[in-house]
Amino acid sequence: MSRTGLAVDPANRHLIELLTGISSGIASVNDLTGFAREIERALDELCDAEYIALYLWDFEAGRLRTFAGRGFTPEERAEAERTAWDRHPGSVFREPRLLHVPDVLLDQDRQTQNSARSFIVRSRLFMPVMCRDEVLGVIGLASGTPNRFTDGDIAVLGFISRLTGVVYRQLLDRIERRRAETSLATTARRLRLVVGSLPIALLSLDPTTRRISLAEGAGFGQLGLDPVLCLGVPADEALAGFPALSDAVERAVRGEAVAEQLAMRERVISFQAAAHRGGELTVLLFDITDLRRALDELTVANNDLQQARDQAIEATRAKSSFLAAMSHELRTPLNAIIGYTELLLEEHAALASPGFAADLERVAGAARHLLGLISDVLDLSKIEAGKFAIHPEDIDLAALLASIDAACRPGQQRGGNHFVLDVPDPLPALRADATALRGILINLLGNAHKFTNHGTVSLQIRELVEAGARRVEFTVADTGIGMSEPQLRRIFDNFTQADASIARRFGGTGLGLAITLNLVQLMGGDIAVTSEPGIGSTFTFWLPGVPE
Repeated sequence: MSRTGLAVDPANRHLIELLTGISSGIASVNDLTGFAREIERALDELCDAEYIALYLWDFEAGRLRTFAGRGFTPEERAEAERTAWDRHPGSVFREPRLLHVPDVLLDQDRQTQNSARSFIVRSRLFMPVMCRDEVLGVIGLASGTPNRFTDGDIAVLGFISRLTGVVYRQLLDRIERRRAETSLATTARRLRLVVGSLPIALLSLDPTTRRISLAEGAGFGQLGLDPVLCLGVPADEALAGFPALSDAVERAVRGEAVAEQLAMRERVISFQAAAHRGGELTVLLFDITDLRRALDELTVANNDLQQARDQAIEATRAKSSFLAAMSHELRTPLNAIIGYTELLLEEHAALASPGFAADLERVAGAARHLLGLISDVLDLSKIEAGKFAIHPEDIDLAALLASIDAACRPGQQRGGNHFVLDVPDPLPALRADATALRGILINLLGNAHKFTNHGTVSLQIRELVEAGARRVEFTVADTGIGMSEPQLRRIFDNFTQADASIARRFGGTGLGLAITLNLVQLMGGDIAVTSEPGIGSTFTFWLPGVPE
C-alpha cells in the first residue's frame, strides 16, 4: 500500500496535530517565561494528570526550580521546589531514568516517598529532561488514581521531555550569547571612553588599501588631526603633514618591525606598530615629549648627585686616611705631657705648694681628656678608612674583667653606684680582639656609670647556642636617666648624643657608641639597646663563641 493510501485513526490524527502545534509553539518562544507557559499548556493538553510539575536546572542558582505546574497551591509549589533535590525530582536528575510508580500502596521497591503536599497521590511518573547527554531537568506527573499512566502517556511524556530539553538548551545558549554580546558591547564602549581620554592615538589600517579603519584617542588632537576625518582615508593622505610618521607607517605596512621615537615638529612621539593575524595593521602613537624632558632633567640631576657623592666619598676617604696616618704624631706629644706632669707630681709633691700640685693635676686631667677625644676620632677614622685591623686571640675573660673593673671604678665612685657582676662559672671560652672587647665594655660601663646617680649598674655574661652555633652575650644595664624612642634611633650615629642638654651636662664627642657598634660588627657580632626615660637603659651585644 502506498504511503498516501494509509488510513490515520482520528484520535492519532488529533494527537499528531496537537504535537505539531505544541512543537511549533515551544520552538517559537524567546524567553524562559514564554517557554514555561508553552510547556505547561502542552502538559495540560497531552497529559491527563491532576498534578504536573516541570523542574529545570537553574545554572545561576545551582538548584532545581519549578518552572511550570498544575494542581498546586502557591504554598505547595514553593514547598515542592524547596524539597525537590531530596525527593523524586532530584533522584531522577542525578540518575537519569524513567521512574514509574503505578500504585504507591503496592510499591514493594520503595521507589516513592511521602508527598510534601496535602493531596493524596496513588501513582507517579517522572521523566528526565535531556539534550543529548546533558540532564537539564525533570517532568513529574502525579494522580490520585492508581495505575493512571499508560504506555501512551509515557511515550507522549518522553516526546515532550526531549523537546523541552532541546528548546531549553537553545534558550540558555541564546540568553548566554545575548549576555556575552551585551558584555562585549559594554566593554567596547568603556574601552572607547578610556582610549578617547588617554593622550594616545590608536589607528588601524588595511595593508592592501592603506585606508584607515579605526582612529581613536585624544592624541589626535595633540597632532592637530581629527580622527573622524581620518576614517576611510589612505594613511599617506591623512598623515601628509607628518613625513616621519608616514614613512614609519609605510615601513610597518611592508612588514618591518617598527618601534621607535619620532621627532615631529616640536614634539617627540613614540611609534609602535603590530600586524594582526588577519593582516590588519594597528599603530599606537604616544606623545612622550614631557616624559623625555623629565628624563633628561633627571639624568642631569643624577649625574650631578653622583659627582657630588664621589667628591664627598673622596673627601671622607682623604680625611680618614690623614687622621689615621697622624695617629702617632698626635698621641705622642700628649703622652709626653701626661708623663712629665705625673713625674713632676711624683718627685716634687712634697716640696710643691698645694696650689701648684692642683694645677699639675688639672694639666694631667686635661691632657688625658684630650687624649681620649683624639683617640675616639682616630679610631673612627681608622674604621672608616678600613685600616682598623682585628687580631683575634683566646681571651682570658677573668683577667679582662678585672682590668675593666679597675678602669671603671672611678666612674662608679663618682656616681655613688652599686655594681653587679653576673657571670657563669666557669667563664665561657671566647676568641676575639682583646683590646677591642676591652674598649667596648669600658665604653658601655663608663656610659652607664656616667648617666646613673646612686643607682645600679650591672654586667651579665651568658653563653648561648642557637641553630647549632655558640655565641657569648654581654648585657650592660643601668637604672639611670634612660632615653626616649627618638633618641634611641640616633645614638649609634657619629658625633651624636641623646640631645644637646646631655652633651652640655656630661660632655663627650658622641663617638663612643658609634665606635662600639663598628667594633662589635668587625668581630662578627651585633648590638641592640632598649631604654625608657627615668627607668634606665640596657645594651646587649654578642660575639661568636668558640665551636666545640
